[in-house]
Amino acid sequence: MNGGHEMEEYSDKDLLVEVTWLVPNISDPNIVVIDCDSSDAYSRGHIPGSVHLPTHMYVKSAKDKLFVMDDEEFSVMCSNLGIDNETLVVTYDNSQSLYATRLWWVFDYYGHDKVRVLNGGWREWINQGNKCSFERPNIRDNKNFVTGSKLNRYASKDDVIQACSIESSQIWDVRSDGEFEGTETRNNARSGHVPGAVHLEWFNLMDRQTHLFRSEEDIKAILADNGIALDKAIYTY
Repeated sequence: MNGGHEMEEYSDKDLLVEVTWLVPNISDPNIVVIDCDSSDAYSRGHIPGSVHLPTHMYVKSAKDKLFVMDDEEFSVMCSNLGIDNETLVVTYDNSQSLYATRLWWVFDYYGHDKVRVLNGGWREWINQGNKCSFERPNIRDNKNFVTGSKLNRYASKDDVIQACSIESSQIWDVRSDGEFEGTETRNNARSGHVPGAVHLEWFNLMDRQTHLFRSEEDIKAILADNGIALDKAIYTY
């Protein structure tokens, strides 16, 4: 049973890997698989050899819970997970890739392009009948991860304010209906959304049964149907 999209369906083939690719490559010493779910979920079973993300699932800084880990924190975490700058990192979770893609983004932000998200995550791994493990692997030591130049991956408040008044820009709110409509605060001081933002919750780009990403063709159609223009500079939150 495969059930996954073949990689040729996507224009950028360096974002995802399929379970069928990971199975024969999982013992490669230059690959580190990271389970991005909670500690309890990891203890209940995980991909053999995978390490567990030892931080908040959104990879937040211990110094400031609002922002992503700083250079030093991220370098130390990666080195302690047996990752250096030559390591191919594969991220996964059992949450429709919510946390796996967040970690992918942080690696990308710090200039590490050798990172892929496992399409379908834990659910696809199990659906294909692969083994699970309950043991923590031995971490490869003597690894040193050095953060690269930060790519232009996130915007400041002023950037977003300016984008609201520029025709060539678009604000995309990927949160829940309740958060967008202001009926759910998530403990934030204020509710609602950025004025003029288009709303499409992130999981609409996923197959919620299989946890696989929808095909590129389907994703483009969904975005177009919801007024999201790929020819504009898009700011998401």
